[in-house]
Amino acid sequence: MAMSRQEVLENIRKCRVADLSDGMDALGLVNKGSMSTEMRPIRPGISFAGYAWTVRLVPAEESFEPCSTVEEYFDQNGKFCSDAYSFMKELKSSDVKDHVLVIDMGGYPGGVLGSENMMNFKIRGMVGAVVDGGCRDSYECNLQQVNAFSTKRTFHHVSGRMKGDGVQVPVNCAGVTVTPGDYVVADDDGVLVIPQDKAEEVLKFAFAILERDQNTRTSHYEALGMEPDNTLNRLGAAKA
Repeated sequence: MAMSRQEVLENIRKCRVADLSDGMDALGLVNKGSMSTEMRPIRPGISFAGYAWTVRLVPAEESFEPCSTVEEYFDQNGKFCSDAYSFMKELKSSDVKDHVLVIDMGGYPGGVLGSENMMNFKIRGMVGAVVDGGCRDSYECNLQQVNAFSTKRTFHHVSGRMKGDGVQVPVNCAGVTVTPGDYVVADDDGVLVIPQDKAEEVLKFAFAILERDQNTRTSHYEALGMEPDNTLNRLGAAKA
């Protein structure tokens, strides 16, 4: 009997990205869904899995004119941000619980993610964000324990640099085509995208691979006199 999408997601969350990648290999999908190794977490220990919610940004034609007053700056910045962050209107009206924000910026080093909006995404139920572009406010983002992966770290804004070009459309993020609703999985090793129609098959192999690994490592723990930890029982009551 086929699993529901939520059951698939719950079981994906029990696996390491490595197990799921091996499961993709088993289906002949070698390197398919594997984002560039430039895509890195903003701190160690971040892991999440969710449904892709996609955004595409492209270079803007206009940028800042010299400002004489703070008010002029805020006026220009507001205009540029209303375009670059136009996706927020649809995001606010959508159910984004258990989703991952996937942003294609073509690798541009602009900080579309930052300490304020990452908290906003978290409040709305998103499990994390992945951007082929920049994250800024790094210290604050890590202090707040928000979940972000990016290909660039920067202090630049996207204001006056990028503009909106699509929401909930197929995007290319760090070398991978991501379709809205695909499963996006991330941990310290990197980010993997699993097509919706392949996820159950991938899980069949990933469970077997993980179970074998856990059994072997358990024997190593015993031989070394190490106390067991939760990595030895990731599958728990996984549903095959």
